[in-house]
Amino acid sequence: MVMAKFNFIQIADPQVGMFARVSGMEGVDQERKNLETALTQFQKIGPAFVVVCGDMVDTAGDDDQITLIRETLGEYGAKVPVHWVAGNHDIGVDNLIPDRESVDMYRSEFGDDYYAFDHAGSTFIVLDSVLLDQPQNLLDEYKTQMDFLGDTLLSRDTRESEHVVVFMHHPLFLNNVQEPDVDFHWAPSPSNQRSGYWTVPIERRLPVVNLLREANVKTVFAGHWHRNHQASDDGLDVVVTSALGLPLGDDPSGYRVVNVSDESLSHRFQAL
Repeated sequence: MVMAKFNFIQIADPQVGMFARVSGMEGVDQERKNLETALTQFQKIGPAFVVVCGDMVDTAGDDDQITLIRETLGEYGAKVPVHWVAGNHDIGVDNLIPDRESVDMYRSEFGDDYYAFDHAGSTFIVLDSVLLDQPQNLLDEYKTQMDFLGDTLLSRDTRESEHVVVFMHHPLFLNNVQEPDVDFHWAPSPSNQRSGYWTVPIERRLPVVNLLREANVKTVFAGHWHRNHQASDDGLDVVVTSALGLPLGDDPSGYRVVNVSDESLSHRFQAL
């Protein structure tokens, strides 16, 4: 049996406010219940850190929604590091396209939207996939993030890391790296969104994948789809985790526990 050096928790889409918008429930009581249940469970797991893979809130800049995140995950971050990942509902104007004001607002609430951190000999890279999805208003930021990714992957510290793991909100792909920007029958896009809404467009996916493969990155954790899913292509795994908030498929609300050993990563989904 392989002994884990440490574990961490990946959350996706707590999306405070979505239950009210989609299901007609009033207030944020269900999201509060889910967050508090998860935090109670985290105390038994004892993670080294927590990564929230985007869509912390349903409406960017909503004070009540952000306050609930701050009162739960934010306060937990005083005990265990919590790393934030930008989602389209956190940083996109009309939940879609980021601009300078929306990015600056996000950074004032949650900090940098792309960055790296190290733990116990491994490197963890956080990307802003909203910039990969819709960069047209911020082409300078898109280029800066790509330069950051390349420089980080080529650095000596990263090359000597036991594992290099990437976190982002949008999955890079749901089937394979070369999949076009079209809908699969099992993953239709919302009626008011582009085809292939759930993944990074292939035009900007391929440069990211090429960088990851050059650095021998094996695993990318994501959210956005509100379902559990895993896709592999030539040694690169994309692991999608169901929502801590409102799921959109058959999977329940929950989070992912990732065990890290010297040789490998293993993970499991934990329902609330």
